[in-house]
Amino acid sequence: MDSPRYSKSWLVTTGIARGLLGTETGERLPTIEEYCGIFDCSRGVIQKALATLQDSGAAELDIQGKRGTFLKSKDEAGLFKSAGLKFITGSMPAPLNIHLAGLASGICQAMGQCPVPFTFAFVQGGKNRVDALSRGVYDFVVVTESTARISVAENPHLEIAFPLAESEYSQPYMLYLNRPGLFELEPGMSIAADPTSTDQWELTRLLCKDKQVELVERPYLSASIAFLSGEVDAVIYRGDLDIALNDLYPLPFTMEKRISNKEVSVVPISPIKLNNMQLPVVMANRKKYGMAGVIKRYLKSDLVAHIQRQVIGMQMAPRFF
Repeated sequence: MDSPRYSKSWLVTTGIARGLLGTETGERLPTIEEYCGIFDCSRGVIQKALATLQDSGAAELDIQGKRGTFLKSKDEAGLFKSAGLKFITGSMPAPLNIHLAGLASGICQAMGQCPVPFTFAFVQGGKNRVDALSRGVYDFVVVTESTARISVAENPHLEIAFPLAESEYSQPYMLYLNRPGLFELEPGMSIAADPTSTDQWELTRLLCKDKQVELVERPYLSASIAFLSGEVDAVIYRGDLDIALNDLYPLPFTMEKRISNKEVSVVPISPIKLNNMQLPVVMANRKKYGMAGVIKRYLKSDLVAHIQRQVIGMQMAPRFF
């Protein structure tokens, strides 16, 4: 590819190459006009990009007039080179429990089949990951379907690329209250939540609705510690809070005050309220045309789910590094 790097011609050629990587042989390609709309450029730029990919041997196209243009064959190594992909970067929450460790292991093992190196960034807070995706920091992020739907509504250039349909994001959220025998928040109580953790934040606001409850902003892990130290009366957390913190802090965790299990009420949250908060989905940025297809080609849902189940069942050690 002889076009200057980051020129319009180069950007269009790399974009089309990414699109072809996720296209199966025999599939119909977008028309010249459609490509012009996608890349906001002239017909000549598109025609030059397609010719470049064919001349290099990266792709062979079958032009059938009014029926359209179809991908006849492709050389994946050549397309990866033309796409300018040196590595692929994804992001998901830190694997602080066995479900997330299994999910991270499945994704890493699946992406290990990709010809270019894969790197993972573990970032807490779905909003933080989505914001980074929007800025082009990552090629894809993993969030819940609930977070993804909220994010796409706010950022039209983002998309839900595909669900990891057979996997489970993490354990369900539970409501922890520092008074035994309670089943819901009561007026005058305080609850900690992380505004960057989209699901936890939305769920907390839902349970606080129409109640005189103080909402205290804390990062996700700090919210749980605030609860256990007695700083706040309640918190919403995924899974067993005690086990999670014991795993995170293997040495005795010292606090001026530590609530005992006898003082805590653990309340399951209605499945209706948890709707779409258990399904992991992959999000991509439409501005990186074709990237969703590249990721989907290697990130097979059934393989990710199989490895996650093995890790959860202690049949396989986590492998995400």
